[in-house]
Amino acid sequence: MNNTSPPTDTHSLMLVEDTPSLQMLYRTVLRKAGYPAICATTGAEALAQFEEHRPQVVLLDLMLPDRDGLSVMSDILRLEPDTRIVVITADGAISKAVEATRRGAHDYLVKPLGDRRLVSAVATALNGARQASQVQTRLPADPLTLGVFDGNSAAIERVRAQVAALAGSMANVVIQGEGGTGRCACAEQLHSNSPRARRPMVTVSCSGASSERLWKDLFGLDQTGPQARSALARAQGGSLVLYEPQDMPQDIQTAMLKVLSEGLLPPGPDGEQEVVDFRVISVTGHDLRSAPREDGFNAELSYRLAVLSIDMPPLRKRADDIPLLAQSYMGHLARQEGKDFTQIAPDALAALTERDWPGNLRELTNVLRQAVVLHDGPELRAEMLPSALPGSAPEPVQEEPVDDPLDAFAGLTLAEIERQVIEAVIERHGGSVPQAARELDIAPSTIYRKRDAWEASER
Repeated sequence: MNNTSPPTDTHSLMLVEDTPSLQMLYRTVLRKAGYPAICATTGAEALAQFEEHRPQVVLLDLMLPDRDGLSVMSDILRLEPDTRIVVITADGAISKAVEATRRGAHDYLVKPLGDRRLVSAVATALNGARQASQVQTRLPADPLTLGVFDGNSAAIERVRAQVAALAGSMANVVIQGEGGTGRCACAEQLHSNSPRARRPMVTVSCSGASSERLWKDLFGLDQTGPQARSALARAQGGSLVLYEPQDMPQDIQTAMLKVLSEGLLPPGPDGEQEVVDFRVISVTGHDLRSAPREDGFNAELSYRLAVLSIDMPPLRKRADDIPLLAQSYMGHLARQEGKDFTQIAPDALAALTERDWPGNLRELTNVLRQAVVLHDGPELRAEMLPSALPGSAPEPVQEEPVDDPLDAFAGLTLAEIERQVIEAVIERHGGSVPQAARELDIAPSTIYRKRDAWEASER
């Protein structure tokens, strides 16, 4: 799963290890595997090397002669939040490695290090870092992240002014509106223009999740205290986005209210509590201010969440923006699909502007995507649009057979299914085994043992 070609950039990796013999050993193993590393022996030297070379991945021993490794890691992440840090710790100090992952480490290694485990961790981290940087240079997959604020209608100008005014505030915000109006894009805009922009924006959906799953996502509580990567812990310093918070079960509403009213995270295994340092942005199709009366939503919690508010207008209330939005989305979608659409014919524009768009911007982009995928440019004409638009007879609806989700596992043994699931979760977390283990509710060592067994069976 972790096969990757060695990096060509000699400054992609930095090794921080104060024991000369171990530094030489690790450096030799990595160089033979095709991963040359720049090295440092102290925290001060590590930061100087990092500022000069900005490596994508840092192998960091947590026991350094001049500084605590966790503080060095914090300084590195403050300089470059996307750096993949793999911490190294002694067998008797695993709790420190767990604390490092809570603070943003990508992975951890426990001494003594096996050559294969060392190389695998570095390869995975470097591959994930390169993929992340490639994603940042690609066009955004969702055009709604681009065009939500395009237009000159009074409705969208009011939203732009609200975002500009509220972005710098520390107060909690609720973004309300119909589905497809760009509420989540508005949340991203608020975060990216806030003083918290360099810290994480963590999103938790409260809609449709079981009480047990939602409790674990938010608080990560088990018998030993909050797990390292609960949403509340990951959002520290940044923004916590709650999607449809009125759907929280009552016990979670009570716990969330306790966190916000006391300003403290749940206590850790050592009994200590961190001060809350995140801004809550709620995204909902309901009016949280009236939710306590209508949905049994905790009134006090609604007041805590809805300190400030932004109402996202439906597309029918900003119809004057449709020509600009359609042109912008069409161009973006054409680039995504490799098509040559550059203009919209008057008849197509008329059909687009006459529609009520109950699905709002999401429906508009879906209609345009279908036209772009099925036709060639350079002009988008009315006959290219789906027949559901005004002026066309609706096509007969044909029921599609419903696929059985278990079909994907047909013919596989239980062990093969388990491997597929574990590898898919690891990939979703950018190659981080600790993060994948938290989602699967198993120990990272369990995944490492299974991967070693898989590799052994393939040799």
